[in-house]
Amino acid sequence: MDDDTEVFNVNPEEVWLEQIAVGRFRIWHIIASVLGICLGIMIMVCCCIRFRIPRTKQEIEADYQRKQITKKFREKLQQIKNSEMDDMDLQKALAYIKSDAYDNSDP
Repeated sequence: MDDDTEVFNVNPEEVWLEQIAVGRFRIWHIIASVLGICLGIMIMVCCCIRFRIPRTKQEIEADYQRKQITKKFREKLQQIKNSEMDDMDLQKALAYIKSDAYDNSDP
């Protein structure tokens, strides 16, 4: 027996995994590559796309109402002058918008 040869105990049912399939790649190389690519795609999709299913009708309506309020709030914030924004924080912005809303509601 040569020193270069090694004796392996190979299960005859697993021999097909060691067969050459394409070029120098064995079948197990191709299977591992395909599984790795599929896993990578699945991770990218799950991390990059936010999947969320609302549980109730009330939650859907509440989310819609929050979006509408946020949209109106952003529109009002755009009306504030840049010079007034220097020392503005959330409380001051809310007070400003609230006072502006009360001033506009008076006939």
